[in-house]
Amino acid sequence: MLTALISLVTAISALVLILLALVVVGIRREPPTTELSSRPPSPIAGLTRRLLGAYVRRPDLAGAADKPDTCPAGHAANDEGR
Repeated sequence: MLTALISLVTAISALVLILLALVVVGIRREPPTTELSSRPPSPIAGLTRRLLGAYVRRPDLAGAADKPDTCPAGHAANDEGR
């Protein structure tokens, strides 16, 4: 029983270390001085973006002029009077 527990802990630790190594490699593949491009430079960088929740926002240009900028609470995002 103890051998199985040690094997399980070792396997989980190895999996976590491999995942950490993939994240580090993916971060290092991104260009350091630019913003995120719409396409990742490599599949590992793409996986890292997905794991870390980093993504490129694409603005909704259709009808953007008709809608004012608001925050989720409903306040205007650009308060000109303040």
